[in-house]
Amino acid sequence: MPENTFPPDSLDDLGEAIREGRPLLPAAGYRLRLAEASLDFAPRVIADPVPTGRQILALAGVRDPETCGLYAILDSGDFEDVRPEETFDLRAKGVERLIYFPTDRAYRVTLNEAQIAWGLPTISEHVLRGLAGAGDDERVFLAARGGENRLIETGEAVSLEDPGVERFFTAKHPKLHIFFVNGVKYETDRPALTGLQIKARVPDWDQSHDLVLEGQGHDPDRVIRDDELVQLDVKTGPRRFSSVPKANFG
Repeated sequence: MPENTFPPDSLDDLGEAIREGRPLLPAAGYRLRLAEASLDFAPRVIADPVPTGRQILALAGVRDPETCGLYAILDSGDFEDVRPEETFDLRAKGVERLIYFPTDRAYRVTLNEAQIAWGLPTISEHVLRGLAGAGDDERVFLAARGGENRLIETGEAVSLEDPGVERFFTAKHPKLHIFFVNGVKYETDRPALTGLQIKARVPDWDQSHDLVLEGQGHDPDRVIRDDELVQLDVKTGPRRFSSVPKANFG
């Protein structure tokens, strides 16, 4: 319902009530924040503090709520489903923000410890940061089972349909170590990698090739064994490697 249909002093704001730690006041309308498939929350006013999902979606002009997914973002960060005919007590839940999607399909992942239901096949790093409340010194990572956690790059969109996409987490931004293979830049938060780990970072590595570390200064180029640990945190600049056919080196 448009806010300008209510007298200014007849409204109570859900966000203010939450931040002030007080119950909602008796009012003609209650201001909440509603977004469609994004974190662009817009203020909306609803007269009933215990509305149905249908009533909430009507605030956004949704005509067919049965085809939409509506979720309340709880104080814990968890997403809670709100069905069209289900009532949702705004007073008891302490919820300010709700988000809806034009489809009722949901991709369910965790972000830190919160259970997220996202109605699109991709989710952006920007959205993940916003949902987590990440600080400027924090980054978003995708947890890997038995492998190296993957840093989600700034502005990157992650497919939720890919195998293994289950858990995201935020952490302080680690020091990244840069190295090059065949002129292509790679980054890792590990100060050292084995030859095998370096080759594993290169798409479609040719197994008939050796990994060769380019010498610096008067040092010659040399082959790096799979089990050899190479220090990447060096003062002489990024390590540079190349892929060389085995018969052509040495």
